[in-house]
Amino acid sequence: MSDALRYAPRGKRGGKGGGNGGSGGRRTPPRRAGILHLALVVVTLLSVWSSGRLRLSNDLTDLFPTGGEAAMLTRFLRAFGGGDLAVFLVEGSPESAETAARALASELGHKASIARVLDETPTMRAPDPTLAWAFADKDARERLAKAVTQDGMRERLRGTRELLLAPGATDDGALALDPLRLAAIPFEARMELAAGVKGFAGGAFVNEAGTARLVIAEPKGSAFEGDNAERFLRDADQAMAKAATPATRLRVTGGHAIAAATANMLRRDMILSSVLSSVLAAAFFLLTFGRLRALVAVLPPLFLGTVWTMGLAAFFPGGISAIATAFAAVVVGVGVDTGVHLYAALLDARREGLHGADAKAYARAATMRPTLLAATAAAFAFASLALSDLSAVRQLGLMCAAGELLTAVAILALLPEIGVLLERGAPPSPRRHRVLEGIAWLTGSRRRAALSLLLTLSPLPLLAMFGLPSANDVLVAIRPAALEPLVTQRDIYRHFGSREGQWLVVSTGKDVGEAAARSDLVTERLEELVKAGTLDGFDALGTMLPAEATQRRRLDVRDKLDLPSRRGALEAALRETGFDAEAFAPALRAWESPSRAVVAPDAHGPFAWLVTRHLATDGGGALAVSYVRPLGERAADEQALRAIQSVGPHTVVTGYHHLEKALKDTLVRDLPRVALVALVLVIVALRALLRRSVDVGIALLAITLELAWVALAMRFLHVRWHVYDALVLPVLVGITMDESMFLLFAARRAGARLEDAILEQGPLVASTALTTAAGFGALLVCRFEGLRDLGTVGALGSALGLVVALIVVPAALRLLAKEEASS
Repeated sequence: MSDALRYAPRGKRGGKGGGNGGSGGRRTPPRRAGILHLALVVVTLLSVWSSGRLRLSNDLTDLFPTGGEAAMLTRFLRAFGGGDLAVFLVEGSPESAETAARALASELGHKASIARVLDETPTMRAPDPTLAWAFADKDARERLAKAVTQDGMRERLRGTRELLLAPGATDDGALALDPLRLAAIPFEARMELAAGVKGFAGGAFVNEAGTARLVIAEPKGSAFEGDNAERFLRDADQAMAKAATPATRLRVTGGHAIAAATANMLRRDMILSSVLSSVLAAAFFLLTFGRLRALVAVLPPLFLGTVWTMGLAAFFPGGISAIATAFAAVVVGVGVDTGVHLYAALLDARREGLHGADAKAYARAATMRPTLLAATAAAFAFASLALSDLSAVRQLGLMCAAGELLTAVAILALLPEIGVLLERGAPPSPRRHRVLEGIAWLTGSRRRAALSLLLTLSPLPLLAMFGLPSANDVLVAIRPAALEPLVTQRDIYRHFGSREGQWLVVSTGKDVGEAAARSDLVTERLEELVKAGTLDGFDALGTMLPAEATQRRRLDVRDKLDLPSRRGALEAALRETGFDAEAFAPALRAWESPSRAVVAPDAHGPFAWLVTRHLATDGGGALAVSYVRPLGERAADEQALRAIQSVGPHTVVTGYHHLEKALKDTLVRDLPRVALVALVLVIVALRALLRRSVDVGIALLAITLELAWVALAMRFLHVRWHVYDALVLPVLVGITMDESMFLLFAARRAGARLEDAILEQGPLVASTALTTAAGFGALLVCRFEGLRDLGTVGALGSALGLVVALIVVPAALRLLAKEEASS
């Protein structure tokens, strides 16, 4: 008996021939059909218009958990506009690198997207020598105290004399105010800028060999807003093209460069994966029916469902996140399922001699209930991801859920209309599939069925013996390793002797002053850790521009030295070392009345490059950040972490490498609830369709064994799971139940033999499983590691779910048949 007649409701089965007498379902009145068609046209036009506004988000904070250290990293990235300063790497011979670096700095200085440019470490000095204490750390304050002793004065003045007598030396007038060069003492140590890049005041950012130089720029605007990142990258590319020579290589990294490259990568990944998914799904669909016209019939509604989904996706205010871009490929692969069953029912109706409206009615009557139930169950399984703490996962679940339902509706609405126009000739005979005949043989007797079922149970003891798949060293690859700006960043670390894995130590406060003062306490702790050899280095605001409160506290230390009482000693020391004391009258007057004018952080003043790198405000107050380079040794790093955290509750250590624990915690919290909701929804859907508890039990057994086979495959193929892989596993429960459900449905209807159920439904469930695998498998071409991992697990689950269902369902039914008959 054909699928169309077997699935048709009782009392609606007709004979051969056309006309109303053979109608297998109630026809839609012409007026209502016209209204429905008009509604489809309007919705489609609106979706096309809306999908043109679809934006891909380059904000990777959507991949972060919403609490703890991860929340602080999100806050930091958004407050500071997407990350660090822009750093340009210039490589070449010492001469060519220097020339190109200077040319690049000049070009960048004229670009509208760049606020300011540095090609050497800024020359720092206190505005008044008596204010030197305000900028001095503990060691510098000790050197200042020594410098204002009698012996210290003479030593410093002899050094000043040598500087003035050196060939080419000039006096810009600063020495008249500061003969002891006190203003320079706080900045005499080597300073760091931009994640471990080091230099001395007034010196170029150049490695020891001279073959690598850096130019540092501050882009305008947030990388997460508008087209700021794209504008910066265009200007950067133009400047690098003009400054480059055949002997040099110029590249850029930093927050804006990473954001722009991420957006381009995601755009490429979404387009390529969706196109590949369409091609693969079409190939499997064509393989199932062996008729090009079948493909012609399913593609328009499939495209329509995808357009409707993209129209909805455009309404996400921040754009579609990195992981959520997978929805396009997944919807295409999963959405074809309805078309497979519907077109098969249409062909069966034609084989029964039904034409036109009768064939359409029978096709819909045969498939609408099971396919809509399956689509709804899959949609709810996807929607269960909305329970996750990860914004990107919530987006992925909601978009795939909407796409699953919308594509099913589009196929049910349009495919029969197109199909009856294409299938007006003699319908093809059912195709034979040797592979399915072999699978049917495997479960053709109780003994073979028992052995086959035993084989499908084998992953359970193997997993108990060898364990579950290993988690990746980094639970999720949030920043794609192959991204060009990140490659450049690693090369900078290599050239300048630094390393990856910098920590962000964020101090918070109700305003900039409070946050900066708390950050200064962190700076003092970091200095102690570096001296003790527990940290490699750090870059903090407090090393060059402490908070106003810190400056006042340090000036109190200076005032205890009583500089006015030492004015005479300075005058005597000047004469003893051969200077004319009257020429240094400004310095002597400054010592009589030491200044207490502190320097406030100003994002538009002379220290703007420093302030904007370390201070920012947002809706929650102010943040001051220090960039810390750990040693990478576990014991030392743990000790440093404890020491930093002990500064106070308003200090949080975060960074990309600190996300691992937060993601693990999120996974432990999210996975059980997502899995439970998906399982409950699947049970409800199966019960509604199959109506028999034993059939629901068989389907759940098949799903359980499918997941066990996936885990075993990952274990022995060395596929390490990530947070997104783990969260997609419950979704597989919903989207791969079709195979078991349709096999059980076919076996129970009209007393069909198990062999018939496999041979009739096998090609269809194989097609749906393989098109689903195609949707996930298309993600393997993505450059973003998170999408590739998700695609690997999804494709494995779909393919293995098909094999398990084709064996478990008939084997279980075969073994239960005798018991049911006897009872």
